Amino acid sequence: MSLRTPQTIIPRLPGQYIGGRWQDGADGDPITIQASVQPASSGDYDQMKAEQPGRRVERMVRIYTDVRLTAAGEDNTNGDSLVWEGERYLVVAVSPWRSTALKHYRYLAVRTALP
Repeated sequence: MSLRTPQTIIPRLPGQYIGGRWQDGADGDPITIQASVQPASSGDYDQMKAEQPGRRVERMVRIYTDVRLTAAGEDNTNGDSLVWEGERYLVVAVSPWRSTALKHYRYLAVRTALP
């Protein structure tokens, strides 16, 4: 029995410099993955405060899946987003778990405004 359920991910296309100015990439076509979405721990919030000082994080979730997502700052993108319970969460951190019987990724995602 799997605790993973279908979740919608919106990939972000790479950005580029145009005329010397950075242009963010557009949203890609939504995809559906199997993932478990859980509330973030207080330690996760502490980690975000340390890594992104001055940025207020009101809501954050953990995402567990075997699908490789792109975190913000990787590959010249702003990162993939999860649409969960009608809100959009930006993937900001990844931890690969490869030494267990169930190989997977754990992501942290913070709530962002839907466009």
